[in-house]
Amino acid sequence: MTYKINILSKAQRYFDTLDERTILNIWSSIAELKKNPYRRRPLVDIIKLRGFKSPPMYRLRVGRHRLEYFIDENENAITVTNAFLRSGDSDYR
Repeated sequence: MTYKINILSKAQRYFDTLDERTILNIWSSIAELKKNPYRRRPLVDIIKLRGFKSPPMYRLRVGRHRLEYFIDENENAITVTNAFLRSGDSDYR
C-alpha cells in the first residue's frame, strides 16, 4: 500500500528556500516514506514524537533537515506539517 503525500504551506515555504540538490534528497526520502511511514530503513530515519496523542506525530531526518508529519490511515495519506533545519544539539527549539 502506498500513501499520498500532502504538504502544508508552512513546510512548503521552507522547501522553497532550499537549493535543488537538497530538495532532491528530501523528495527521495519522502518517496521511501510513501512505502511504509512507520518503519526505519537506511534512507528513512523515523522517530515517533512524544507528546502527541491523536494523531501521533513522526519526525523524518534528512541530513540536517527535519520533517514532522502525521499519518491518516483512513485516507492513506501522510501530511507533512512542518519542515526545518536542525539548530544545535537538539532537533527542537
